Amino acid sequence: MWQMEQGVKFAASQLAKQSLHPVHRLKLARQYSLRDWIEIPIRMLLSTPLECYTEENETNLDFSLYMIIATTKESISTARKRLAHHPPFPNNADNAPFCLQHTACKKVWYEKWFLVLGRSIHHPSEHFPMILIPEMLEKMEHRGMNPECKKYVLDWIQLKFSSLIHKEEDLIQQAITTIHEMFS
Repeated sequence: MWQMEQGVKFAASQLAKQSLHPVHRLKLARQYSLRDWIEIPIRMLLSTPLECYTEENETNLDFSLYMIIATTKESISTARKRLAHHPPFPNNADNAPFCLQHTACKKVWYEKWFLVLGRSIHHPSEHFPMILIPEMLEKMEHRGMNPECKKYVLDWIQLKFSSLIHKEEDLIQQAITTIHEMFS
């Protein structure tokens, strides 16, 4: 662009040290082809409720960019609701390791899922990435649940529900890729 690549690089390095609003960062990324400036603002905008966007934000986001963010947010919301409302737990027929208190284990698992994890997933202002679910479940105390049962369920979740747990991150990456292509 006008043979000023070094000037743009210098300005970008100085601006990167500033706390610019994500929308402003995206506008600059598009205007000056700063591809490495796309991911962080997109992640920030995807974790910010649309109702918090200001008129200035909406003005600086063109319609197609706004629609990518809004539809991605909607898809993420749907994935989060599905996962939060359907605790993954193996069928009773899949009772391995053999557990004499399997009904109690299932009850404890469901209680922790709905009362702790579900609330974290649905929290209106503190974003909880779905990719952290296995880690949170592992650290969580499941008093009354057989430890072997808990380990089995955690392993089972990693094996059978990995795609659901990674759905949010996949949607974010898809949006970032789409915006990269849009800015090229």
